[in-house]
Amino acid sequence: MTKRRESHIRDFALLFTGQTVSQLGTNMTSFALIIWVYTKNGQVMASSLLAICSAIPYLIVSLFGGAIVDNANKKKIMLICDSIAAICSFVILSCFMSGILELWILCVVNIISGFMNAFQNPASQVAVSLLVSQKDYARVGGLQSVAGSVIGILTPVLAAGVLSSGGLGLIIVIDLGTFLFAFITLLLFVRIPDIVKEDQNAAFNEIAGSIKEAASYLKTNQGILVLLSMYSVLEFMGAISFDSMYSPLILARTGNDEMAVGTIAAFMAAGCLAASIMLTVMKQPQRKLSMMYVGSFMCLVGITLFGMGRNIEQWCVVVFFGCFGAPIYSTYQTVILREKVPTSMQGRMFSLQGMITGMLAPVGYLSGALLADYICEPFMQKNGKVQQLLSVFVGQGKGSGIGLIFVAAGLTGILFLVVLSQNRKIKELDEVEIL
Repeated sequence: MTKRRESHIRDFALLFTGQTVSQLGTNMTSFALIIWVYTKNGQVMASSLLAICSAIPYLIVSLFGGAIVDNANKKKIMLICDSIAAICSFVILSCFMSGILELWILCVVNIISGFMNAFQNPASQVAVSLLVSQKDYARVGGLQSVAGSVIGILTPVLAAGVLSSGGLGLIIVIDLGTFLFAFITLLLFVRIPDIVKEDQNAAFNEIAGSIKEAASYLKTNQGILVLLSMYSVLEFMGAISFDSMYSPLILARTGNDEMAVGTIAAFMAAGCLAASIMLTVMKQPQRKLSMMYVGSFMCLVGITLFGMGRNIEQWCVVVFFGCFGAPIYSTYQTVILREKVPTSMQGRMFSLQGMITGMLAPVGYLSGALLADYICEPFMQKNGKVQQLLSVFVGQGKGSGIGLIFVAAGLTGILFLVVLSQNRKIKELDEVEIL
């Protein structure tokens, strides 16, 4: 192993450690603020408004942010975004300590954070591509999934404990501490190769040209376009069913048993964590598409079977199976993008991926809720031949309409993926090296 390679491994390890610690602090603050807002206002819409204020700016500047990332120093972008995020946290802390913290202040802060994420996220993704060898992409993806799963498990536990003992102010102080750790680590100890040419700059004309270049790239590399289309299908099918309604489905079929929701959520986390650990230790296969298909079909089959579930035992098995596939799919989809998209173009592609998620998630959530409340649930409460036939698969009574949505979303997603997987262009991604 060369000294340069060893240096890059060290740089990635430091970057990963700093980002993981900082993300834990950020998630704890987000969790605590949602509780604070709901406690103060007593309205679910208030917490939803925070999510909207964060998502809309991201969507507006996402591609622009990706183009900036591809035409600027990644480390500088990450440091600037981290600094602005820290200033936002300090403003929240100051307002809270002064007793003037209001919902509108949090909305403004989330708008700023949404803009910063449009630059921070693609910069972080490209930085990983620059520091990690291709043969380790899957392991790194698994490692990131492990960290995400652990953070997801620890966040509510730690945040609830700190809230009860020290309040919102202490959580924000902890968040600022984790930021300081990540910032100093990145500034002083992490070296990210700068692939920007000396005569290249982030002027407006350059950025506009970069966006046009991304569109031309997708036209000539249709396999990447089909890959992103697959991603869109899976994201939407998940958003319209499982992501937004697994809790309502369980509650409807168990007589509002909150313990059942918690138990099944634990199996969800266990499935993601088990797959993530597997990805970190297994050797990266030559055919990434096959692994991506395995993960995506596990997710969609899991959604389908979850809608047919009737008891906690069934749901626990199904959700472990489906969530086991999620890190496999997301990791190998990202591996393919890292391998097949030139590093100079990756900022725009990862921004496009983030924009797809940002657009489809709220549309899916809203569509699923409307279908459940006004179409599927009322339809399944009627006593007709069609309902009797469908009840064989999704049961009867409250929750059967939601179950029907799950089954329809899962089967539709499987159909789309089967069709898209036969596309000649996407098959070439396993055969042709674009880099």
